[in-house]
Formats: sequence, C-alpha cells, structure tokens
Amino acid sequence: MNKTKLTVKDSALSFLVGFLLCQLAVVVVMCLALVIFKSANIDTEQTQAFFNTSIGYLIISLSLYLTMLFVFLFFNRKKENKIFNSVKPIKILLYIFIALASFVCLYPIITCIDSLLVKCGAKINTLPYNLDAKNYFISLITLVVAPAICEELLFRGIIFQGLRKHGKVLAITISSIMFSIYHMAISQTIYPILIGLLLGVIMFYEENIYYCIAVHLTNNFTSLTLSYFNINLAFNHWSYIILAIILLAAFICCIVYFIIKKLHENEKQPIAKNERTYLITSLVIMTIFWIFTNFS
Repeated sequence: MNKTKLTVKDSALSFLVGFLLCQLAVVVVMCLALVIFKSANIDTEQTQAFFNTSIGYLIISLSLYLTMLFVFLFFNRKKENKIFNSVKPIKILLYIFIALASFVCLYPIITCIDSLLVKCGAKINTLPYNLDAKNYFISLITLVVAPAICEELLFRGIIFQGLRKHGKVLAITISSIMFSIYHMAISQTIYPILIGLLLGVIMFYEENIYYCIAVHLTNNFTSLTLSYFNINLAFNHWSYIILAIILLAAFICCIVYFIIKKLHENEKQPIAKNERTYLITSLVIMTIFWIFTNFS
C-alpha cells in the first residue's frame, strides 16, 4: 500500500482536534473521579483538593499526554513520516549542551517577562503542590519525560512535518506559534515560541525526532531541578534587563542564521486553498480559546 505524506490539513486538524481531545480527556478523568469519590462519600471539595496533590496532578497529566500520543498515532498512521532514525551519541551530547546553553540564554528573558506580568496583575502558573523529594520524582514524569516525548511527537512529528514541504521558514514559525498557543497560559507565550523555533530548526536539519526530544527533555529537567533546589539565576539590577535583551538578540540571531543557512535546500510548494482554510481556521479558533482562557 502506497503511503502519502503528511499535509497542512493534518497539521491543522491535529493541532485543533488534538487540543479538544486533550481537554475532553481531562474533563472525563475529573468526572470519573467525582463519581468514584462521591460513591466513597468524599465531597467535591476534597476531590478538588486531591487534584492539587502530586498524585492527582500525575493522573491528569497522564490522561493529557496519553491523549496527545493517541493523536500522534492517529495522524501518523498510513503516512510516510520518517522521523525515527538512528542517533549518534556525540550528537545527543551536543544537543544536550545546546539545550543547556539556550536555557541560560532564555532564562533571564522569561524572568523579566514574568516580573512584568506580575506587576500588570497577571497570574503566573505554578505547581499546585510543594516540590519536595517525593513530588520531584513524580514531576519528572509529569513535567519532564511525558511532555518532552508527547509534545515533540505531536508538534515536530506531525504539525511541523505537515508544513515542511511549504518552506522551512513557514514550518518552523507556524509550528512554534502553535506550540505556544497550545500551552494556553499568558505566562507561557514567549518561551514556547523561542524554544519552538530552536526545536523546529533541529527537526529541519536532522529529520530525527530523538534529538528534539533530547533538547526538550533537557530543558524541562533543568527548569524543574532549579525550582526544586530553589535556585534563581536572576539578580535584581537594571543590568539584568540589558543582559536579557543581549541574550535574546543572540539567540534570535543564531536561529535566523540556521534558518537561512541553506536557503535553496527544500523547494517550497504553495499551500492549496482548502488546506490554507484548515490552517487559518484552526489558528483562529485556538487563538480565541487562548484569549478566553487568559482574559475571561
């Protein structure tokens, strides 16, 4: 049987339907918990409190990421999508180093943005539970391993691949914007776009999802570990903002350099009108969701 390549329609539908299915999965899990807890004479308030523990958060996260994995498998079936290739250990180490370097570059920027958002009255997302030793290891699953694998499979494995033949700039940019919107939090807008650009560049040049997973996993692990040890790389001084701007400029320059490095590699194909409609519709609907979530 001849396999077809992923299309823009696949990218748009996996983005929109995937998000809706993930939200539905969370709602179903919470409703099931309410029924089970009620039958055990546990009230709604206690049920809600349970989901604010590390175990409750783990159950919610697993339902979310397993649904994301299902979306990947559904859209990847019967498609020619060679993203699982052999890896070179030296390259894995190189990309771990790149992930650490990009984290150091982006950390000051995110800290400055978070401070600005707090001053404007916005709420910064935090864990609903204390990050003690036991919860740290549970968080390795919910905040490091599961998102690194499942998010990369969906965004770089399906969404990016469906956009790829229409030009690397379009594929890298749109998949990064989608990656940011998917997080549905105003405090997680800039960072996912920036790290998404890096992951898009890696996927374009390596054509191997394992390197993207390695970078994503390293990034999340570093963030979680710094939080666990209560390490703040920020310092309170006006020069901190200048440092953040310089590092941001350097990061963007590196990304732009790699995007335009081999401009004639990968001939662009125009996006068909019906596929463009799917793409625009999914972006508009998800943007409305994002606005509603953050400003309602």
